Amino acid sequence: MEGLKEQILQLTERFLKDSGVEVWIEFEKGSSIERRDKADFLKENYQEVSVTFRYLKNGKIGLSYATSLDANCLEIAYERAKTLAENGVSGIFPEEKDFPFLSPPPLYFPDLKKVEEEFLSLEEKIFKEFKNIKRIEKLKFSIEEQNLFLLKKDLILSWIQPVYDFFISVVAEGKKEASSYEWVETIDFYEINFWEKAKRACEKARILSQTKKGKSKKCPVILPPEIGVDFLEILSFSFLGDEVIKGRSKLKDKLGKKVFSEKVNIIDSGIEDGLPETRPFDDEGAPQRRRRLVEKGVIKEFIFDTYWGSIARKQGIENAISGNARRPDFTSFPKVSTTNFYVEKGEEDIKEILKHGEFFEVLEVLGTHTADPISGDFSFGASGILYKNGEPVDYFSEVAISGNIFEVFESVIAVEKELTFYANFGIPTLVVEKIDIGG
Repeated sequence: MEGLKEQILQLTERFLKDSGVEVWIEFEKGSSIERRDKADFLKENYQEVSVTFRYLKNGKIGLSYATSLDANCLEIAYERAKTLAENGVSGIFPEEKDFPFLSPPPLYFPDLKKVEEEFLSLEEKIFKEFKNIKRIEKLKFSIEEQNLFLLKKDLILSWIQPVYDFFISVVAEGKKEASSYEWVETIDFYEINFWEKAKRACEKARILSQTKKGKSKKCPVILPPEIGVDFLEILSFSFLGDEVIKGRSKLKDKLGKKVFSEKVNIIDSGIEDGLPETRPFDDEGAPQRRRRLVEKGVIKEFIFDTYWGSIARKQGIENAISGNARRPDFTSFPKVSTTNFYVEKGEEDIKEILKHGEFFEVLEVLGTHTADPISGDFSFGASGILYKNGEPVDYFSEVAISGNIFEVFESVIAVEKELTFYANFGIPTLVVEKIDIGG
């Protein structure tokens, strides 16, 4: 890290004399192994660098980039950003410099040969313990070291962290053929339990292979984390400060009002230990923070970057503080985005709740991309298990679950006491009283 930092400072020294320029650098290197259908498919090592210049002039920002640290390429990108600023997008640079002290997560590089050996033993164990699993479509593990730098005339920020990614997909055979998958992305290698993830994928595939065409039901619905996280990601749109100011968020006039179930508490935190989007600064150099967006169903805050936060404060929105800027990629301007966005864990034991009444647990949804994040309306294809008094009594597929995202979170009647993260979105198992189930 220090050697790389020195190299970057030497290459950018000439540009940093200009107070109008900001330099954002991403340096990534990693390794990946993948097996498909019990055969080696891919083994690779990679290294990538990108340098993005933003130039601020008279309230307008120009952007340009390079994909190498070559001095000539950097010079061209700098001059282009400076020129584009003449007719650039409206924007400002953050001024705050009171950054929280955070220790970077430890870097651990597992022996990929041992990971590959574990993959082989995993395949053997799956076929031994799950007789109905006919294929392991894909097994993949990757590790990446991410180095981030944000440089200005009077500011030098840097951060380094690992990212470990595991994915498995399997196919089961029963009344019909069905597939299922599990994945985890984390900055802590020891959080990955290959077997537990594989077992969950196999169990879901087994259940889905037993499903039949369902019928309309009226009963509470259980959303396990791998399903609930899709609902949460759709909901997150409504907390983006720019969408609130533009009037596109359905929560635009709900600040201080109770909108969701009192069991729902939602946090966005960029400073929480052990989570993938935790670091001292966001992608435009503002300090990251922890925000309680929803408290017992009441809307408390929205999230902002520097530009939209300044507009919100002029409009009288309290706590419109920057710290939530992310770049979709190095070719794009920073935009308002979540950091680590999650529903706080509750106090219920879902297994105990299942013992009393009829519930439908959703194990698969199709078409989540069709949901309308503005209105919140959705209609998904779904498969899952019907429980009566704690026992599975039927397995349904080809049912439709429909409703409104806001009504789903308003109708939460129980929140599990265990929180699960999928990348930077986290959610416990939820029990929802009102979701329409159509056969």
